[in-house]
Amino acid sequence: MSCENKPKLELKPIIAKAEQITQPAIQQTKSIEELWNVMVLEKGGCLGGAQYIKDFKREIPTMVFSEKEWKTFSKRDKTEVTSFLLSKLADTTRTAVHTCPFSNATNGEMAVYALQHIYDINWYNFAHFKEYDGKKITSATDQPQMWLQNILKNKKEREKLASLFNNKLKN
Repeated sequence: MSCENKPKLELKPIIAKAEQITQPAIQQTKSIEELWNVMVLEKGGCLGGAQYIKDFKREIPTMVFSEKEWKTFSKRDKTEVTSFLLSKLADTTRTAVHTCPFSNATNGEMAVYALQHIYDINWYNFAHFKEYDGKKITSATDQPQMWLQNILKNKKEREKLASLFNNKLKN
């Protein structure tokens, strides 16, 4: 049999059939804890002032809350994410996230900043913490990051903050 007499294989029908076969989507998702650890402890970055909710939203690709992981994180089940974040409030572990122009945030602080973005309210906008809204910064130790850290160190105040965010979840 010469090469000219070999039967020709028609590929078009085979390709068409292959295109009709759908593969199940393989979704590799990290647990909230794993994603959190990657975002705040491993990857980190700079908040650049974007930790607070303002009338305008800045989308600066190099800033933490503009990154894809944060958007994915905040789109997860709100009850589950809120519960997870509230469980972090007492955690004073330093993260790899820098709070301009001061120091790296604690795990508890980052939980508050994440909650602020989820619920579109700053911690100092709650009536209980109004004394901090508009308060003058006098030094590196008398500024919003330190005020929040001191609130988080105080069990009663931390629990109050948690209940305020929990109420946001319920409403």
